Amino acid sequence: MEPDAERVERRRAALARWAQVPAADVRAVVSPYRVCPLGAHIDHQNGPVLGMGIGLGTLLAFAPAPDAVVRLESEGFPGEVRFDLEDGSRAGREWEQYARGAAAVLRDRFPQRPRGILGSIEADLPGGGLSSSASVLVAYLLALAATNGVELAPEEIAGLARRAENEFVGVDSGILDPASVVGSRRGQLLEIETRGPRWRALALGAGAPDMRVLIVFCGRGRSLSKTPFNERVAECRTAAARIAEWEGLAPVASLGDLPEKLLEERFEALPPSERGRARHFLDERRRVRRGAAAWERGDLVAFGRLMFESCASSVENYQTGSEEQIVLQQILTGTPGVLGARFSGAGYGGCSVAFVAAERAGVVRERVLAEYREAVPELAARARAFLVESADGARIL
Repeated sequence: MEPDAERVERRRAALARWAQVPAADVRAVVSPYRVCPLGAHIDHQNGPVLGMGIGLGTLLAFAPAPDAVVRLESEGFPGEVRFDLEDGSRAGREWEQYARGAAAVLRDRFPQRPRGILGSIEADLPGGGLSSSASVLVAYLLALAATNGVELAPEEIAGLARRAENEFVGVDSGILDPASVVGSRRGQLLEIETRGPRWRALALGAGAPDMRVLIVFCGRGRSLSKTPFNERVAECRTAAARIAEWEGLAPVASLGDLPEKLLEERFEALPPSERGRARHFLDERRRVRRGAAAWERGDLVAFGRLMFESCASSVENYQTGSEEQIVLQQILTGTPGVLGARFSGAGYGGCSVAFVAAERAGVVRERVLAEYREAVPELAARARAFLVESADGARIL
């Protein structure tokens, strides 16, 4: 959960011991995970999205290194990461590539004689689909920038984290994840215009019922770079390019680059797979707009219906959803007290997110987990469920 003072001090002390540096030189970054209640699979197409930071995430204790070398140790992974900031090679180990990616996208912003960091990192690990990759990338970016006196606007941080994930992690993701990690505000929903990007925090309307966020890990993890995620992104871009060519327009890079009316008129003529991706984009964009309005007027029932519709479209039109996640979504949909639910992330495993009535939250958590474990016994031992609060965006303490 949201790191308390004692947990932060433990991580700072762990770094001081490991790196043999004075505790007074150690700072800490808290970088949340995120959920996306609405806006599935459209941020990389310049569509609007809604995000929310949650009280799970990454905690990085760091101190300036005496030279340009980055040295890291992790509570969750064995060994030590060590590389020079001038070394642009890619990592051999998966967890190392995030630090190298953050350093690489900052390289042209570093001073003439950059300083590396000494870092000790820990992370909550409830399962995939909560954007742990963007969370850790933002944490490294903040630590490296602070150590080298590099000033970055929030939008720059989000853009650099996206670039690192695209170029070094190998996932063709959009701006949703890092923008949510950077810009979220406790108790509010982040409305993100992905072109730019720019965002604003939306307060929940007066009179809304008390609500909690339920995260359910299906028991099967995944790495997005090893799923059809990038293939789906490519299909969206091909659909956009095809319509632009039909109309004699200049080439476009995303469905969101097309005039909305034109896309509505022409998507039905696309080949079947591309037609489904375009239909999902059109409908999801509308759901985001309606969802933002429902949130601001405090209508969580209407907002929840849109979450259910979003997940159904992700399965039918965007063709995502592992078998176990579809089973989990069916259980969530049929459980009293669940206001809305959808896959949290791409839908190839990992977690699902639900908004639940606060007075039933504990009961809902136990019931959903029990029913899922009975329905998917081979994953029962690994499945977990968490009730979490919304959280502020990444910051240095």
